[in-house]
Amino acid sequence: MYHQNGSQPNYPKYYQTPNSVSPPPLQHPIPTHPPIQMQEPPAASPSPPTQHQIQGPQDLWAFNDATTQMGMQFGRTAMMAGSEYMEKNINRYVSFPALKFYFKVNNSYVANKIRLLLFPWRHRPWSRLVKRSEQNGQMEGFKPPRDDINSPDLYIPAMALVTYVLLTGIVAGTQRNEFHPEVLGVNATSAFLLMLLELIFIKVGCYLLNITSETQIFDLLAYSGYKFIGIIVTLIISLIAPFWLVVGTFFYTAFANGFFLLRSLRHIMLPDSTTTVNFFPQRKRRIHFLFLVASLQVVLMYLLIK
Repeated sequence: MYHQNGSQPNYPKYYQTPNSVSPPPLQHPIPTHPPIQMQEPPAASPSPPTQHQIQGPQDLWAFNDATTQMGMQFGRTAMMAGSEYMEKNINRYVSFPALKFYFKVNNSYVANKIRLLLFPWRHRPWSRLVKRSEQNGQMEGFKPPRDDINSPDLYIPAMALVTYVLLTGIVAGTQRNEFHPEVLGVNATSAFLLMLLELIFIKVGCYLLNITSETQIFDLLAYSGYKFIGIIVTLIISLIAPFWLVVGTFFYTAFANGFFLLRSLRHIMLPDSTTTVNFFPQRKRRIHFLFLVASLQVVLMYLLIK
């Protein structure tokens, strides 16, 4: 086809004759609108530094301070929960206010009491001191151990029991070469069982002899635990002295402890001389029972030392 002016029309190249070699590759049209500007995402808020990211001394101090406060708070919560459990469950069987009475001691009382346990022969008097009200003068109970050397305590028996268990381990290791960690547990269990049997024996005897005393079980437990003072002295002598001196020390401490119990338990098992029970044969039974308890200390101390 030709235009009116006789010129050949200007067709696109892809409409040219088939004599051409190959059509040119297609090209995408270039857009004329301006390109879209991509916006950068907002910067994320900085996360708190972790343990690996802490570098400066100030960050390290702040991290340690927060960890310490968390640990203290956890410990405080655990202690409160434990004390609450103790008050709800154990107070039903053990009176902690009454138990605290037996631990009101001082250094002077402990030293004088140990001397009394080892040398009770010339001690006077043996009666306990009474605590009276300041308003009307009525009796409110007995004075605590720190104010009365004749008052029983649980501090000396508890410390003596721990010392006894450790000494038995030392003796087993030095004299017999048979020390094992199980020795401490066996000796502690044996001591508890012997003390428990002694308490049962005394309570049953008091019941059969109709001894109605207001003495608490803690008093009898304290008197039963005083024997460990003589046992400790005997074990120490056995480490540094010959056998005959050990035997002499054992019998001396056993008789001293028995004499101490005779004088201390008298106000529990025997009434005053002004009462009418003195005229009954039951008083003789009580005296015999008191001597039996004192003599029993020799057997118990021998079993504990052996």
